[in-house]
Order: sequence, then C-alpha cells, then structure tokens
Amino acid sequence: MNKNTILSVFILLVILAISCGGNPEKSTSKDKTETVEQVQPLDTFSFQDYNSIAYILAGRQPFDTAFLVKLTKSAEFENYKILMEKKWSDHNKNLNIIKDWSKQNISNTDTVFYPFGGPDFNYMAAFFPDCRFSVLVGLEKGGKIPFSDSLSIANYSEILKMVSQSVMTNLELSYFRTNSMARDLAGYLEGTLPIIMMFMSRHDFEIININPVFINNQGYFEYFEKDMVYAHDLIKDYEDSFEIIYKKEGEDFYRKLYYFSMDLSDEALNKKTFSLMMDNYFKNQTCFLKAASYLLDRPQFKIMKELILSNCTEIVTGPSGMPYRDFDETWDIKLFGSYIGPIRLFYDRRQEDMIEAYKNGNPEPIKFRFDYHPTNSSLIVARKK
Repeated sequence: MNKNTILSVFILLVILAISCGGNPEKSTSKDKTETVEQVQPLDTFSFQDYNSIAYILAGRQPFDTAFLVKLTKSAEFENYKILMEKKWSDHNKNLNIIKDWSKQNISNTDTVFYPFGGPDFNYMAAFFPDCRFSVLVGLEKGGKIPFSDSLSIANYSEILKMVSQSVMTNLELSYFRTNSMARDLAGYLEGTLPIIMMFMSRHDFEIININPVFINNQGYFEYFEKDMVYAHDLIKDYEDSFEIIYKKEGEDFYRKLYYFSMDLSDEALNKKTFSLMMDNYFKNQTCFLKAASYLLDRPQFKIMKELILSNCTEIVTGPSGMPYRDFDETWDIKLFGSYIGPIRLFYDRRQEDMIEAYKNGNPEPIKFRFDYHPTNSSLIVARKK
C-alpha cells in the first residue's frame, strides 16, 4: 500500500469517527427530563441579537453596526437615545444611593424572590446588585422580543414610544402603574420581556440567552424546547414564562432571571408545585416586596403569604407588601423611612400597629423613594432569628 493510499484510508477513518461520535444521548434526549440546572449555557455562545435588541430598547447604539441599520440610523432612534440617556442619567443617581444603602442593610443578596414585581428588574438590580438568581412574577404576559419579525421592525418608532411611556413611571415614581402598563404592553410591545431586556442593558449587563421555561411537577425549572436552547432564533414562545441568562463584562459566572406570568391568588395558584419551587430555590433566601398593592393583606393571598414567611429568612418590604402584623417574635425588624399611612387609593389598608412601631422604633431615614407614598417612604428589613 503506497503512502497516498494510507493517507486516504486514515482521512476516511477520521471522518467516520467524527460522524459517529456526536452526542450518544441525542436520540433519547427528548425522553430525558433535564432541569435548567442541568443545561448550562455555552461559553462559546455567539448569538448577539438578544444583546443588540436590548441596546436598542435602552437607547444605546449596538456594537453590531450592521444590525437593523435603517432603525439605528433613523431620526426617531437618535431622539430616543437622547431622551433615554437624559432620563437614565438623572435616575441613576437615585439607584446609586439605593446600592450604597443596600450594602449596609441587606445581608442576603445572592438569591431573590420578587412576587408582584412584574418587569421591575430595575429596582431589583439596585437593591440586589450582586444577585445571581432571581424570580419575578407578574400578571402581565412575557410577550415576545421586538424587532424579531418584519412587522415589528416596520413599526419601530411606535415600539420605542411604548417603551419610553411604560418605563417613565418606574423611573420617576419607583413603580409601575398596573393599568397604564397593561395599555403600554399591548400592541407591538406585547409583554414584559422587552422592558426587562431594556433595564438589563441600562444596568450594563450582557444578555447571553433567553428561553421559555416552566415549573415541572417536582418544582424545578425546565426548558420547554430543549432542542432550541442554543438556537440562533429570536422567535420562541415567551408568552407565559422565560429565563434570561446574563452577565457583566469581566464576570466569570452567569446570572439567571426567571419571569412567570402568573396569578398568585389562592384560587389560581398550584399550591403543590409552587410550594416545591419555593423549597427548591428559596429556602433560607430573600423575598423582595415593593408596590405590591397590599395583596398579601387580603384573604385571597393567604397561601402566598405563608410560603414567603415559612421559606424566606430575609424579607425586604414596603407597607404594601408583607403586613407588619405578620412579623411575629421570630423576626428581627429594622425600620427605615417614615410611615403615616397609605395613599388615598389604599385608604382602607392603614396599619395602626405599624404607625405605633414607627413612632417608638427609632427608624433610620432613607434618601430614596420606596413603595407608593410620594413624601413618606417606608421600608422594612425583617430577618428570621
């Protein structure tokens, strides 16, 4: 056998080895149950469209100069960039005050459960800047990623207008108005995902991947379409829930955020599955409650309240979150700001015991707005003894 023949045989063997050597579990992967913890993001994941769209939504120029050129070179986008930069520059001063306060007063910041938070990644990231794992829950649908189809691209000016309208109350008042947000998230915007993407970009995070997820019967998060996890495709079904994998430049770890469009009332909640989820992910962790419409003060949300109190060992809340009377002697309470009662919209939710606690509890002042009251912000940090 001559040298050329030997070389040809060797190349053929290599090709056969490569073609047969792929993933030995590929043919059975659909039969396996893999939670999100078992499917790790690839270091080599190179799809940048998630990040480019987040930049556009945040009023920033994408690094990919060839991405949606007609949009990024338009007069509408130039005006949008100026508007968002001005608003964020003013707002970021307040966020920095919150971050400094958080370092001094919140001890458990790695894992955060934020029910009734909707798309408020903005304040979650300010109060918990080191958070690596979080769950946000709201009634609003997840929606879809803008500019992922020809229709939304053609209506980019309307989408930019909707984003700016939706986030202004959050920047100026520290919370979202539910009814206004429902209107703003209709039409081309369609849900919370674009708002969260925008906030992530403004907080200087890079978005690595986004995928639909669900809570399985064991209370773990699982991907809907495992074969699509690393697909270079913006069009996936984010309607009910999604996972965003993100990081900051220079970080050698990934962060994960989960959003679930869900009714947390006793009647609608799947108690067994949700209880398992809380036990799996939020045992001895932190719960964040802000602008929560006093829902936990209502009998229809008794299960949700019990799950928070029994699982979480640190609760950061305003008056509209966890009722003050539900912190018994097993909790250490620290009061911040001042409390004179609720705003007119929630006049029937006045907490007399909380007024007494603030009167006698020597609360520490805060220099930022929190919860609903425009002049008397109240904040409680409760830790399990």
